[in-house]
Amino acid sequence: MRGSKKQAWIGGTAFAAALLLAATWFLMVSPNLAKASETRADAEQARVFNDVLQLKLTKLRADFDKLGDYKAELAEAQEQIPAAAQLETYLDGLDAIAERRSVTITAMTAGTPEEFVIPDPEPAPGSTPTAEPTEAADESDSAEKPEKPKGPEIPKGLTAIPVSVTVLGTYVDTMKFLDDVHQKNPRVFLVSALTGTSQKKSEGSQGKPATEAGDQELIITGYIYVLPNAIDLTGEEPVDEPTDLPRNDGKNPLLPVTGE
Repeated sequence: MRGSKKQAWIGGTAFAAALLLAATWFLMVSPNLAKASETRADAEQARVFNDVLQLKLTKLRADFDKLGDYKAELAEAQEQIPAAAQLETYLDGLDAIAERRSVTITAMTAGTPEEFVIPDPEPAPGSTPTAEPTEAADESDSAEKPEKPKGPEIPKGLTAIPVSVTVLGTYVDTMKFLDDVHQKNPRVFLVSALTGTSQKKSEGSQGKPATEAGDQELIITGYIYVLPNAIDLTGEEPVDEPTDLPRNDGKNPLLPVTGE
């Protein structure tokens, strides 16, 4: 009898110990293990994030070391396509090139600035034109897929200024002048048309110098470009101040003034 009570007590104690261990696991050990796992995951994520930041910092330091090179490239690009027309400076530069190449500029004009656009490519010979979509299909396609601009993206504000220059001199000198204007001049000049006319021997008249047989009058037509870089952060258009109109005090201002 006493042995059975002892066994029952041992069994109850073992059961209570098992319950205590289970409660300890679920209430203390398991949550701490989960929290420790989350802490390790957060630490690993923070380490990866720090590595990414370190890479970005290294890249920024490398870019900062090249800041002088970037500024030089920007200055060169702004010299090729400046932010302002600077027509007087450009035309003076053409005069200097003409003097260096021993040619005479007989005419030089700059036209009205115009927005730069890329013309649509012409269809290839023999190609079959595609059928135009119906209005309903066009509306459904535009609603589903927005049309993407074709070709290279044009910088906003890029402006072309037509320029025409006429020079007179020997064939070799006029061609050297053309090469300097088109290739060696810092500012971009796109030649759109050339007209060369052979000259006869003459004494010169009407502002033109004397010419020899075989000399050339070369008309160069093309474009220079301007890309404004000033940005209005306010987005507000400037408002003109009101102009004071002349007062009408009853007197005719067109009558001659007489002495009193």
